[in-house]
Amino acid sequence: MRWGAGFVSGDMTRTAVLALLARRGPLSRAQIAELLDLSPATITQGTRRLLAEGLLVEEAPRPSQGGGRPSIPLALVPESAHTIGIQVAHEHVTGVTCRLDAEVVHSFRHTFDPAAPDALQTLITLIRTEIDEARHRGLPLAGVGVAVPGIVDPETGTLRMSVRLGWNGLPLAARLREALGVPVFVDNDISAVTAAERLYGPGADEADFLLAAIGQGIGLGMVLDGAPYRGALGAAGEFGHMPVQPDGPVCVCGNRGCLESLVSTEALLRRAHDAGILPAASDLDDLGTAARNGDPAAVALLQTAATLLGRALAGVVNLLGPRSVVVIGEITALWDLLGEPMHAVLLDHLLPCVRDTTIEVRPWDDELIAASAARVVLAAPLAAPRQRG
Repeated sequence: MRWGAGFVSGDMTRTAVLALLARRGPLSRAQIAELLDLSPATITQGTRRLLAEGLLVEEAPRPSQGGGRPSIPLALVPESAHTIGIQVAHEHVTGVTCRLDAEVVHSFRHTFDPAAPDALQTLITLIRTEIDEARHRGLPLAGVGVAVPGIVDPETGTLRMSVRLGWNGLPLAARLREALGVPVFVDNDISAVTAAERLYGPGADEADFLLAAIGQGIGLGMVLDGAPYRGALGAAGEFGHMPVQPDGPVCVCGNRGCLESLVSTEALLRRAHDAGILPAASDLDDLGTAARNGDPAAVALLQTAATLLGRALAGVVNLLGPRSVVVIGEITALWDLLGEPMHAVLLDHLLPCVRDTTIEVRPWDDELIAASAARVVLAAPLAAPRQRG
């Protein structure tokens, strides 16, 4: 498992060991060292600290297959630490509490108005309620992870810009840390999902992959040479703001013809309403039903979206050369309609040497971003390497 130059520090070893055991279950020190491609001495030293902290426990020895000394498996103690994850969106706040093994044990959802004068205080109150509940239940709390749509400074957790929330230059991590009195890590929502995928998902075995999130907004998570890539100012991955149509509609960012203004779920519904395909109160399921029933205008709308998306993805794949692309988001509900035409366009524009790049589509989970934010706390050295909890 390659983690990228400079990322396998003591803290990163800790993160990698805990995530590996969460995915694979009990393993011996030798197995951990082999799977993480680290020295046995490094693993022995790192696991000694984790055992002392009560995060790991030694299980009964197992006979060696080669007839040597029995191996002693190490296992997580799932209840030894918990994290709270928060997704802040422009209409709601979703939250979860996770155990050390990344299992969700509690979740909630509240309506939320980021434009309200007391929006930040409302967010603080919601998180404090969850912290109090965790403490009431006697759950050891490692910290809080917060995922937001927008550009987050990886060093400070400051939300530089969020056109969705209307929050700009907000030192969100510092404000939450001061108000809540617990470690808090703030990350871009798609970056949080990408870091969690790198640690806990199938992407844990991939050193180079992309994660394309397509819903009301569009973002791109990137793992390059084993580590998430965020750019110098945390602004990497704004895939939705790639210009694709000079005379296209005005985007929420203020520019014209961005990919997001044409193929996000919000844009598709708006265009379907404007074209008279659907009434104003319709949703994504209604658009899918119209296309599956053969409505030519609905089919044409989705065909155009598939073409634009395929071209844009081809450009990114040609540029970065990942082994795989994972597609998530509300758009996946329409993938039976979009997938085949998008893939055909993608292949038409890919360089021959990267045409074996796989496209994997995951069913959308409304709690995914919040759960990933919870895992950012454990993944802090990887997900937010310079923020201080």
